[in-house]
Amino acid sequence: MLISLSDLATMVTLKDVARRAGVSVATAARVLGGYGYASLRARERVLRAARQLDYTPNALARGMVKKRTHAIGVIVSDNANPFFAAVVRGVEDVVRRHGYAVILCNSDESPEKEDLYLRILREKQVDGLLLASSGQATPHLRRWLRTGIPLVLVDRRLEGIQADAALVDSVEGARTAVSHLIALGHRRIGIISGPTRVFTGGERLAGYLAALQAAGLRADPALVREGDFKQESGYRLAREFLGMKRRPTALFVANNLMTIGAMLALKEAGVRIPQEMAVVGFDDMDWAPILTPTLTAVAQPAYALGTSAAQLLMQRLENPARPVQEIVLKTRLVVRESCGAALQPR
Repeated sequence: MLISLSDLATMVTLKDVARRAGVSVATAARVLGGYGYASLRARERVLRAARQLDYTPNALARGMVKKRTHAIGVIVSDNANPFFAAVVRGVEDVVRRHGYAVILCNSDESPEKEDLYLRILREKQVDGLLLASSGQATPHLRRWLRTGIPLVLVDRRLEGIQADAALVDSVEGARTAVSHLIALGHRRIGIISGPTRVFTGGERLAGYLAALQAAGLRADPALVREGDFKQESGYRLAREFLGMKRRPTALFVANNLMTIGAMLALKEAGVRIPQEMAVVGFDDMDWAPILTPTLTAVAQPAYALGTSAAQLLMQRLENPARPVQEIVLKTRLVVRESCGAALQPR
């Protein structure tokens, strides 16, 4: 909604409400702010005047009195990613029940943008922050920690930062996926990982390496490619694998958007999935069962991750002195056609 200068000039103020109700500004403020004493008669007059004038209270000013703005900041690394959409939905469902609103920011995996939003959210005086970090303890995050405003890390742990965290066991999820490919007979398994500076990128690469080691297979650096969790990087890196003289027989792709890019590259090159190259993705999205072939993927409890993070923040707001807590949720491998399991003899 756009507001013109003429609109601003006619906006109703607390002083207007007090004048209409025939009370002092202080009395009107106590009634509309929900603090302090006001007689029943004065309260009725103020509320009636506010309704007649269509008065909208200043949330920030009210928050300064109550020491709460009832707003929660949420910074995600990519709001175009359906995974984070599900996480935020879980967050919102919890905090709304506690009377809080969500201010959503998208860092786009950029530490600079993350720093900008950290500064803005501090200026907005939010009561707490849920952060899916871009991978660095930025200067404004350090300042945030000094303010004492509650912080909960979501999906991504940050080295050197002591804070509540809600995470997914990405190492085990990746290890299970790659072990499944090994069990199907694959020995040259390529990985398109996320950026290793980001917690989840490093964790999924670690799970890939752990599966190879457990099977007695040597990790080949030529089969490791680092993407950026975006579709274009999955596409580009899959094409690099296709250009190898000894290409991999299977790909493990470390998030949903990069999986889309990789499968598109294989389709354009005429590579049959899974007959010529098997694919397993990380993130089991709504569209996975309707692809051709249907996608084998590691399922993450995205909504539960959001609710868990929000519950940690609500608990921290109620009890600022409680010990730091970390919740780690499990993944599961959903086996469909793209890994080649359906082609294996029974």
